[in-house]
Amino acid sequence: HTKSCPASSSSYVVLLLNTMTRHALLVASLVGTASAWTPGSSSRSTMRRLSPRMAPKMAGAAAAIGGVGGIGVKSEEGLDERYAAINSGQAAQQANYDAWVKTIDGPGMTAAAAAIGIDVNLEEGSVSYAADFESKRTPLDFDLLYCRHGKTTGNTEPRVYQGFVDEPSNALNEIGLQQAEDAADLLDGMGLSPDLIVLSPLSRAAETGRAYVRRHPELEAKTEVWDDTAEQQFGVWDNMMVKDLEDDNICHLFYLTQNAVVKADGPYVDPSSKQEIPSENFVELLVRMNKVLIKLNEKAKDLEVSAGNKRPLICMYGHSMAGAAISVLTGNGKQVDGRSCLGFDGKYIMPNATPVFLERKE
Repeated sequence: HTKSCPASSSSYVVLLLNTMTRHALLVASLVGTASAWTPGSSSRSTMRRLSPRMAPKMAGAAAAIGGVGGIGVKSEEGLDERYAAINSGQAAQQANYDAWVKTIDGPGMTAAAAAIGIDVNLEEGSVSYAADFESKRTPLDFDLLYCRHGKTTGNTEPRVYQGFVDEPSNALNEIGLQQAEDAADLLDGMGLSPDLIVLSPLSRAAETGRAYVRRHPELEAKTEVWDDTAEQQFGVWDNMMVKDLEDDNICHLFYLTQNAVVKADGPYVDPSSKQEIPSENFVELLVRMNKVLIKLNEKAKDLEVSAGNKRPLICMYGHSMAGAAISVLTGNGKQVDGRSCLGFDGKYIMPNATPVFLERKE
């Protein structure tokens, strides 16, 4: 039901953890288009099948994905009505955005995006692949597997903006801890030999990755924490419930219309350290993650390639928005239904704790 650009269609095997039921796994074999999340149709992006010993753990169906990196679950009483009211406020949200966007450095942001092959439509707040994306993208000198963190209290209903935050509510919950182990099972079943494992500094992603690393002591020396791979910084919106933000707040355009330009005017203040974390929008996140890919290329030059790998294999453990940015930058972006722009939230993000190859040379 979604289309990826700019790439030709191909077949995929997607390994999906059921985010609603513990221990449940789904392997969906998909050709061309997808009924569940898949990478874009780049021939470089594939998923390896599970080994036969993983078969007994396959069951269930993929969970629905909610907005702002959330997971769709049964709503608390009155929540559907609250979300409906927010949705009906899009005209006011857009009017506020129209006024707000005039106050930012639109040309500078557009130029920064153009440098990496991304077009920004300031009026809509949307992003799309530029005609010269392929010539401007960062070609990877390594195979890249990305895994979003397991479930947290922060990405269940009522939804919150869960970005560059590491409070107790942002840690893996019981389901998320099990999902981390299930993701490790998946990787073990794939028989991989990572040459580098990069963890986000935020505990929900780092702990998802460590569930795998703990099983393989030899990987400890190959595991690094990179601060620049952390989740999008939502500023003052971070850890705020969507339902508690004003109906006309431009923040809602982020998930309602896939607006990549909106961002909060104030920083997030960590309650423990009192550190202020400035906000960034999805366009700025794309630029940040492109620098990460360049840095990974440099790192890959010095990696000793494991036996069986044709080139370095790097596994990253991260987040929904950061993962969406990496997906876009590797040519695996998902086109929004009925529009020409790219999606990055809601159904366009990776499910929790689901390893996905975004780049692989067979």
